[in-house]
Amino acid sequence: MRTFLAMALGKTARFLLRLVRRGGGSSLPGTIAAAIQPKLLERAIQSAPQGLVVVSGSAGKSSTTKIIVALLEAHGLRVFTNPSTANIKQGYYASVLQFGDLRGRIAADIVVLEWDEGHGAALAKELKPRLSVITNVLSDQLDRFVDPIYVQEKLAEIINNSSTVIANRDDRNVAQIANGHADVFGFGLSAELLEAGPSYAINFGEKPELSASALIKHATAERLLIMLKGTDLEIAGNYENLSQAMNVASAVLALDALVEIDAELVAQTIEALPPVFARDEMAMVRDRLVRLMLVQNPTSFQLNLDRLPSTPHPLMIMAGRDIHDPSWLWTVDFSRLDSVDVVSGFNAHELALRLHYSGVEVKLVEPKIDLANEHFAKLAGSDPTIVFSADAMRRTRRYLGLAK
Repeated sequence: MRTFLAMALGKTARFLLRLVRRGGGSSLPGTIAAAIQPKLLERAIQSAPQGLVVVSGSAGKSSTTKIIVALLEAHGLRVFTNPSTANIKQGYYASVLQFGDLRGRIAADIVVLEWDEGHGAALAKELKPRLSVITNVLSDQLDRFVDPIYVQEKLAEIINNSSTVIANRDDRNVAQIANGHADVFGFGLSAELLEAGPSYAINFGEKPELSASALIKHATAERLLIMLKGTDLEIAGNYENLSQAMNVASAVLALDALVEIDAELVAQTIEALPPVFARDEMAMVRDRLVRLMLVQNPTSFQLNLDRLPSTPHPLMIMAGRDIHDPSWLWTVDFSRLDSVDVVSGFNAHELALRLHYSGVEVKLVEPKIDLANEHFAKLAGSDPTIVFSADAMRRTRRYLGLAK
């Protein structure tokens, strides 16, 4: 009776919120359902006979999850996932509300969830993943986790409660916490590509050698070549972004641990995948390809700016309500930018002031997200780019119809 009530009230709340807020309303219904039936998520997962697969880490979770889901579906499995990338506890409950029946059951063979590091660690003991994929540890959400060591501790909880682990062998933070697990498989870059690979949170400890179960041998603008347990797997596409190549390698390795792989089907499936909502994403906005870059804090902001070879135009930078203390904007070096076409978000004026003192020309300050996006859409330029904080990102995606 409690499960039925949780599903009925949660589904009703979700429907009503979607009527008044397009692309929103995923958290509250999940909160309502969880309060009524705390075991709703656990029971839903138990209804999937092949268990739970989770993807966690600082970055790459959304992309990796989407690839794993697509590959499993291509191999004939029915997959339940959190499609809105709502990767905290309320979001998981919301996904059950969206796809489950009134008894809380899901029509799926296997569950694949993107897990926030903190929320995932809290759920790991209860839900006992069949397989976990650990992407990396970055000096990223320092406002939330204070130090990367706390991210390690959260991910260690997930690893220790998982039957099988797929781990980034190039990131010593991950290698340290995965080392010693009874059933761990490593993925990473070949020696020739390591120097050009992603940067991880600084760690002066030892670097255990995990297995090279999936090793990226080539990653170019035309193709990706992965050596999967001694067999070459080639996938067409632009993989100059080695982070995305790593996501693919981890997903393929996870698939290999779950089912018997059809190599040709794997390549066809990945080649057909559209871009996923990620920290550095190319999205089609009103018939124009726009680069969307998510920043979380000073370190994240600086890393994204440093990734730009030159100032793109048109360029919009948005500082939302999630920047509770805008003084940290003064720790970011904006001097490499020549100008910013639009500055927006709740902290737009604070950001514009910081840019002014960096000698960066600001052409328009418009705090309102909708008006800023309309102005940006009319600007000419061959490399439209939006850099935004999480709050501004959510509001922008919702306004542009990109929210799911």
